[in-house]
Amino acid sequence: MIIRQERKEDFETIDRIHDSAFGHDWESRLIRALREEEGYDPALSLVAEEGGKVVGHILFSRVTVESPVSSVPALILAPLAVFEEYRGLKAGTMLVSEGIRIAKERGEKLMLVYGHRFYERFGFTLAHEKGIFRPNPVKGEVVRILELEENAAHGVMGVIKYPVSFRPLIEEWYN
Repeated sequence: MIIRQERKEDFETIDRIHDSAFGHDWESRLIRALREEEGYDPALSLVAEEGGKVVGHILFSRVTVESPVSSVPALILAPLAVFEEYRGLKAGTMLVSEGIRIAKERGEKLMLVYGHRFYERFGFTLAHEKGIFRPNPVKGEVVRILELEENAAHGVMGVIKYPVSFRPLIEEWYN
């Protein structure tokens, strides 16, 4: 399996991957909107390719953790999806691992994700334990954080501020 940066010819397949995995088009619409934003970085949008076919996708976007006294940059892993028939091949794990490697290589310090225990294997811990929350938290929702540099979250506390493209999706999630 090859992990590489997305290309324009992958866009339609990426939409299908997310629509199939989530059962709706919210994530694919988010990805298309984020590609149009100023902070979009194509090096942080990766695909898994097996036998010449794109079978998985992951996107990392820039966010900040805002408090009354600071604004700290971070990446958020959202979304991640793999075609169902390829999930046993560790495509998701490979996509996350490569994204973390690239982020570290580029000097990123913090990474966030909404997710379950799957992300613990990469070193993600509960963000609320560090004082980092999403706006309008929902009971049972879990935000996790990964310090890409030792002690990078020390003293960082606040609420995650998303790119504008996330707003319609967040409204749909919670309405």
